Amino acid sequence: MKTKLLALGLWLMAFTSQASAQLLSPDSCLLTPFIKDVFKQMPDSLMPYLTQNNRLDFIDFMESNMKAEVSNLTGGTSEMTALTDDSLSIRMSEALRVDMLLLDLDEPVDSIRQVIVFVETFLADSVYGESVCKTYSVDWQPVTKDIPFNEAQRKRLEPLNLQNILKWSEDKLNNR
Repeated sequence: MKTKLLALGLWLMAFTSQASAQLLSPDSCLLTPFIKDVFKQMPDSLMPYLTQNNRLDFIDFMESNMKAEVSNLTGGTSEMTALTDDSLSIRMSEALRVDMLLLDLDEPVDSIRQVIVFVETFLADSVYGESVCKTYSVDWQPVTKDIPFNEAQRKRLEPLNLQNILKWSEDKLNNR
């Protein structure tokens, strides 16, 4: 009896680890990851302020409807301000906001059907900032090719780059 239970336990562990690997596989069309799944797997080098435990705490706090604030590695605090199935937003510090979107592509790019758009907005004050936008596959490999975003996706991305547009417009107006 014990060997049957042990075998069943091992089979369940193998099955769940295989399902979890398939969930984040770029070739998988059956299972679509949520942003929280890819956020958990994000390399520490992309967000050096936070540990993996900080990221897991953010998700737990948001799912429990609690304030999602953690102590970051710089000695300050970071707060996740939004979490949906396909997006999240984190105020890393007073001067840095990170937004992530998980987008399904209408046309695959090199067999990639979903991308993570990772936007870091460096804020000079409450109005002006500079956004840096990077694109990754769901297994966190940089995507260097142009992504054919559809109109709805472009509209979702537009507000994340608004600070750049405001600053650019003011500079153009002042330099006439």
